[in-house]
Parts: sequence; C-alpha cells; structure tokens
Amino acid sequence: MQTILVVDDVALDRHVAGALLEEHSGWSAVFAEDGREALALIKLQVPDIVVTDLQMPEMNGLELVEAIRRSYAHVPVILMTAHGSEEIAVAALKAGASSYVPKRDLARDLV
Repeated sequence: MQTILVVDDVALDRHVAGALLEEHSGWSAVFAEDGREALALIKLQVPDIVVTDLQMPEMNGLELVEAIRRSYAHVPVILMTAHGSEEIAVAALKAGASSYVPKRDLARDLV
C-alpha cells in the first residue's frame, strides 16, 4: 500500500488532512507533529509523498522540504499553510516543494 506522511503540529489539521487523503486516494496516512519527527519516520520507511504544514516549531515546512530534497529527492513534498500567499507559494517551490495548497482549499485541491 502506498503511504502519505502528513506533518503538522496541530493535531486536528494533521488528522483532517490525513483522513481526506486516505478517503480519496486509498493510500495509508502516517503522521508526524513536526519536521524532526518526520525525518525520523522517513529514515525508518520512506513514504511515497509528504504533505507538510509550513508553520511549525523547531523546523518549519520549508526547512523540512529542503532536508527531504537533500536526502530523498525522489519523494514529492506538498506544502500546506493556513496563511497562504503568492510569496509563500514561490518560496515553497524554490525550496523544492512539488506543490503548495492553502489549508482552506485542502478538500478541493489536495485530493
């Protein structure tokens, strides 16, 4: 079964995104509450895709994207954020994200 790693420090957002993805893709969601936990999980089992929040303590989403690009360049990363803007989208894509989606549009754009 294909795996999606959902990374978000807000538990509700993490599980809503995971549930949407599981329901519409049939993939299995794995969860991490921050970038450091995500990297530890990736070392154990590389997911097929990573969906990460931007604003997180210690390691933000852009830093996580860059870390994944360095060691797991083949894994697509989608950045999501509650506070979307063109500047954030451009920064995400420059950091190596495959795509960017505002959280308010998750149900429409992510699945």
